Amino acid sequence: MGNETKFSGGCLCGTVRYEAQPDLSSAYYCHCRDCQIGSGSAFKVAVPAPSSSFKVLSGETSTYTYPADSGDIIERVFCPRCGAFLWWVDPGFSGQVVLSVSSLDNPEAITPIREVWTKSAVSWSRIPEGIDKFRQGRLDPK
Repeated sequence: MGNETKFSGGCLCGTVRYEAQPDLSSAYYCHCRDCQIGSGSAFKVAVPAPSSSFKVLSGETSTYTYPADSGDIIERVFCPRCGAFLWWVDPGFSGQVVLSVSSLDNPEAITPIREVWTKSAVSWSRIPEGIDKFRQGRLDPK
């Protein structure tokens, strides 16, 4: 794993709070349509954390389960009060919780190192040069 630092995060209204030790060497931009629609933006920035390091500190959450573009059954977790998207669980990330970087208290501490699902990227979105790019999932070629 890329670090041993605990990060805290939560929702917009402050009802849901969590902590985790994300793998800083695994942060990524995702351009799939699910992340575009789910985030209300051109892409989602995410970072996986071992499930063993993840702990909900306060608040109740709601879950939306559906088949993603990858074919995996995704469980997206959000605050039922303010609707903020917080994390998701995906069988493709076994033993991990994938955190929405925007829900972290210090998102500036995370630097994405790759892009995935670039085939769905909108033309006007610009990501810094020099990071790995994958047309679909984590292992698919450009």
